[in-house]
Amino acid sequence: MPPLDYAGLLARVRACRQAGDYLRADAIARNAIAVVGRVLGQDSRELAVLLNERGILGKYLGRFADSERHYRRALAIYAQHGEVASAGIAAILHNLGGLAHERGDHQRAYRYARRGLEVRQALAEPDPLALAQDRAALAAILVDLHRYDEAETLLADALTTYQSWYGPRHYEVGVTLHNLGCLRYRRGQADAAADTLHRAYEVKRAVLGARHPDLAITLYAQARCTRVLGDSQRAVALLRQACDLLGGVVSPDQPTLVACRRQLAALQPGSRRIRRRLAASTHRFRDTGRTLAELLDRWGTGLTANRAGQRRRSACPRNGCG
Repeated sequence: MPPLDYAGLLARVRACRQAGDYLRADAIARNAIAVVGRVLGQDSRELAVLLNERGILGKYLGRFADSERHYRRALAIYAQHGEVASAGIAAILHNLGGLAHERGDHQRAYRYARRGLEVRQALAEPDPLALAQDRAALAAILVDLHRYDEAETLLADALTTYQSWYGPRHYEVGVTLHNLGCLRYRRGQADAAADTLHRAYEVKRAVLGARHPDLAITLYAQARCTRVLGDSQRAVALLRQACDLLGGVVSPDQPTLVACRRQLAALQPGSRRIRRRLAASTHRFRDTGRTLAELLDRWGTGLTANRAGQRRRSACPRNGCG
């Protein structure tokens, strides 16, 4: 048997993920987990790292239950080694927070994200960039908890850190600008939000390329903002672009894709094709136990018009993590 090239396997998984080829990355990660488990053991830290990678991919693909299972298995491996606070545990807590956030469970997301940040801060020499990622992820959750001042402080700090380390064009800069744009929209600053989201898209596109599926969530955010500003035609173009990026890459019921189709159906009520797609996708998520419509009203960017937000708060009083 040839020697195990663990570093090479991990690098391949991450390269495919970063390129937006999530299905290929997941296939490589699945095979790598089988090989590493057989060669290094089912309780190896190397296996935990790969499981964390599969958890990230599961979130991107919309396979939420699988994602959580991989994260929890990785945590169990660290526990077997007696670890209660490490960079690996902080990363998994960060990712569990992101997963809960995408599932719409903001309180649970907050608990995971806060604990992950606390674990990271307690390390002897915490990575400043990882700390910035933890703070930015927590801020995105705080936006959905309507704790806007706290969120803005954390996002501003994270953006300063990223720009000082990376300069103005880096993926993390783009993501943070995206979240700032969403926050400004929530505060009723639609014009400022539109400018910030455009900057976010331009940075992400320059870093990732024009066909990366991670652009879709920012296009969706721009569309929601553009619609409120009165340019429905532009909103339709943005939503179509987002659907084009996600189609064939993620599962048909991946929430960002369904959210875009739902908005297209609202903007083009006469389109039979869009209505058929929406009808085929509107079912109950087995992971969350809540209706698709309920999830989509709170999905992703958090960009919601004031009236829609009021309807959601009255209908869903329980409102309140790459």
